[in-house]
Amino acid sequence: QWEAQQEREILSKKIRYLKNRLNWRNISFSYPDINRVYLEAVFARGDRRLGEVLKRAHFLGCKFDAWREHFNFEAWQQAFTESGLSMEFYTNRMRDEDEILPWDHISCGVKKEYLLEEKKKALRGETTPDCRFEDCTGCGAC
Repeated sequence: QWEAQQEREILSKKIRYLKNRLNWRNISFSYPDINRVYLEAVFARGDRRLGEVLKRAHFLGCKFDAWREHFNFEAWQQAFTESGLSMEFYTNRMRDEDEILPWDHISCGVKKEYLLEEKKKALRGETTPDCRFEDCTGCGAC
């Protein structure tokens, strides 16, 4: 929620690196289109301002974008430009921990404080046990 996604160019380099090194016969390496993944990240972290982008993209012909042959990243870029928004603002920007997130008004039972503690643990490389099999961690979901 708070961490930035790496830029498309960096992700593409990492994919090429892996693809070039995993060329053994018994290993199949598949990966999604980086532009589609990038757009998914925009909407995963986006807010209500993206409604205008959706409207513009639809007007520009973006209707069946889940199908590779219909996906037009250039049209999406144009929709963002015409809406005065930046994809990078949503994907490549680190969010402050006290920033109001677009989904803060939706309660799933898990408190933001708990998620921030989980973030700190993850950055330290620590994991949280699954409470279905171990003690309750107090997340608030159940």
